[in-house]
Amino acid sequence: MRKTIIIASVILISILVILLLLNRPKLSPVNQPSFLTPTSVVVERNATNNQTINNALPLTPYENQDFSVDYSPSLNQLVVKEKTPQAKEKFNQWAIENSLPDLPGNPNLVVFENQSGENSNSSLATAVKPIIDFMNIFLSYGQGVGTTQPADNSENSKSSGSNSKNQSSDSNGQTLGLTYYAQCDSEYADLPLPEGNCNLCGAGCGPTTVAMIASSYLGNNFNPKTIVNMYKSRGYLLSCAGSSYYDAKSLLESLGLKTTDYITFNYSTADQAAGDLRKFINAGWTFFTLASFKDNGGGHYFWITDIDQQGNIWAYDPYYGRFEAPPLNENSRYPFPKYRIAFGVKK
Repeated sequence: MRKTIIIASVILISILVILLLLNRPKLSPVNQPSFLTPTSVVVERNATNNQTINNALPLTPYENQDFSVDYSPSLNQLVVKEKTPQAKEKFNQWAIENSLPDLPGNPNLVVFENQSGENSNSSLATAVKPIIDFMNIFLSYGQGVGTTQPADNSENSKSSGSNSKNQSSDSNGQTLGLTYYAQCDSEYADLPLPEGNCNLCGAGCGPTTVAMIASSYLGNNFNPKTIVNMYKSRGYLLSCAGSSYYDAKSLLESLGLKTTDYITFNYSTADQAAGDLRKFINAGWTFFTLASFKDNGGGHYFWITDIDQQGNIWAYDPYYGRFEAPPLNENSRYPFPKYRIAFGVKK
């Protein structure tokens, strides 16, 4: 009798598992990944460039009616913004359907944010905060304030007018007439960020870079203060931990600028990245760029405006570029920065 009950139980469980598998909901066409926006231009890239972090975190952002997901370089996690009460369940379903089995239920890789912008897992937020604070203070993680070489902080080294428009030249000696803003040592340095007890100097390389691009193409009314306010009004991530390249792209597109799709790199050095970017530079594109100035950290945003024939990458760098007239030769810290992701921008 006992043996019969066991066999019957096994059969019943097997039937239930089969039914669950057969009735598992499929992603509808509206939920299928769509990585391009109406103003995006596709960048041709090799399949080997579709990199992931730790083989689990996709670098390309995704959004549907239930949630949006984007990689945060400062946290080295996916940030999932919940748009509906079913967001977590729908995200887990999406992860499984897209062969990302390591994501569901893994707080080391995924952090959820509710509609008010707060972490929906308070215990996780409490646990993560001291780690982020440590990174911010000692490692300058994701804020553009860490370097493998000591920065010259003397008053004589700072360029005059670093937070105003500069008539600088590109590698061919042609006048650029672009706008440079410094996130530190400027009138905007103490500008408070929407989240956390920090300011533009401490974690504002993202919005400062957006401000340089918008001001250069659209007019000087798009200064860092204006851009920070736009981040705040739109509920974009902007805190002591840094900001999102996805939000930067969305904001620039909303202002009418053209962008390319994302180009991803596997922590590439300048000589590896320059070849992929130069043909677009020659076609009039510039690049909003994320790179690391330390191994396993030091995420920082800057604006690539030119690449010369020797492979030097010239950029309007909101942090390191404040010590001299722009553009800055980013190759001066070779083998850093290590390039991680970029998207093209032009008017």
